[in-house]
Amino acid sequence: MIGRVVGGDPKGYGGSMAFLLSQVGARTAQLFAAQIAPLGITPRAFAILSNLGARQPQTQQQLADGLGIHRNNMVSLIDELEASGWVRRHRSPDDRRAFEIHLTTAGREVVTQVNALVVSLNEELAGALAPAERAAFTSQLTRIAQSLELESAIHPHVAGRAHASPP
Repeated sequence: MIGRVVGGDPKGYGGSMAFLLSQVGARTAQLFAAQIAPLGITPRAFAILSNLGARQPQTQQQLADGLGIHRNNMVSLIDELEASGWVRRHRSPDDRRAFEIHLTTAGREVVTQVNALVVSLNEELAGALAPAERAAFTSQLTRIAQSLELESAIHPHVAGRAHASPP
């Protein structure tokens, strides 16, 4: 059980959509990190694997740019992912200075395992909602994300820093 909301003025900040979304989002991030930790992966590393799973190959620079991770940090993250056996670097046939990053079979398996965990996380988060309410809520959140011009399937905090100002 996640817990229950205690106190808070439903007309004040504690009952505002902005606060509640932030509160639920922060707790969701904690739960997600805890669920994937036994697999030996962090949310940041999973963001890279997931992004590669959707669009590969990509160069280290393309990944860094797409995820908003500084290129020097991306190098060390790719080092870690490669040491875990989840990705492999290959020289780009188009630019010998660049490395293309490819998911390995083990990397694809981790993405599949994490995606399966998301199903149970969704159940935990939305257990109080009927199936139709879950679908409507997800649709509404998707519309909000689109209106804020958020990149699909890329969490704004994956870079390790929040954006200081809106785009």
